[in-house]
Amino acid sequence: MTNFVHCRGCGHQIHETAPTCPKCGAPQVIAAQAAPSAMAPLASSLASYGPIPWYRQRWALICIFLLFAPAVAVIAWTGELYYIARGTVKTFPKSVKVVITGMAIFLLIAAGSDEEALQGFAGMLLIGMAIGLSLRK
Repeated sequence: MTNFVHCRGCGHQIHETAPTCPKCGAPQVIAAQAAPSAMAPLASSLASYGPIPWYRQRWALICIFLLFAPAVAVIAWTGELYYIARGTVKTFPKSVKVVITGMAIFLLIAAGSDEEALQGFAGMLLIGMAIGLSLRK
């Protein structure tokens, strides 16, 4: 029995073992190596960060967030953010990206403000967000 999949480049139906698409020439992932989830292509079988870039790993995100939160928002919206839970690598959901972006905007507003109370509250939120990212399971 033959199984067909869609090309990763053009969407044309090809055999699952084809190394490249005959229509567009795009390289294909062999079915045994393919991830079951489209949201987390690297996270399906990894037990450590391995090939994931350092700036997309949870520990780096927390450090960057404490230094300059808008940088983490940019990193979040340009790709996936990864963390290890129960021995497997997982990705943060889109809701975390939205919260990080909102926090970054709030922190920029607070930094430009003359109100000490607002700046103090922003600092508390910054620390709380960093703790929240570190505790996510």
